[in-house]
Amino acid sequence: MGLEIDEVDQTLGDLKLDFVRGHLRLTRANRRILVKGNLHTAIDAECVRCLTPFRLALNLQLEEMFALSSSVDPVYFVNDDGWLNLQQPLREQVLLAMPIQLLCRPDCKGLCPECGQNWNDGPCEHQGQEIDPHLAALKSLLLQRR
Repeated sequence: MGLEIDEVDQTLGDLKLDFVRGHLRLTRANRRILVKGNLHTAIDAECVRCLTPFRLALNLQLEEMFALSSSVDPVYFVNDDGWLNLQQPLREQVLLAMPIQLLCRPDCKGLCPECGQNWNDGPCEHQGQEIDPHLAALKSLLLQRR
């Protein structure tokens, strides 16, 4: 069974997904429905180093049992019309798949703490000029090792 979520259904609490695509297999198992498959999605994110917005692609593995009645399981159940609400398991999988530190790229250099220049765009004019006097001894040790 193919799956694609419409734009109105793409908000999962505090997460907004660009799209959800993939294939799910539904299997009846002892008065429950097993939903299993692979899904692909993307979310809007912000880099923790340079604060640049970027799109984070995620691949999700979904495997969840749904009860045939809400009295058995109030969260994962098939409603009276035969529909499965995948918002909660999808939200959980997105949160689990997201890295702890969202980086626009692995080698992101971040921002200058003095002027806010994005070091990915190039160095700032004052970069490396001022050295904290408390760290000058450490810099001399570093230069001796070279």
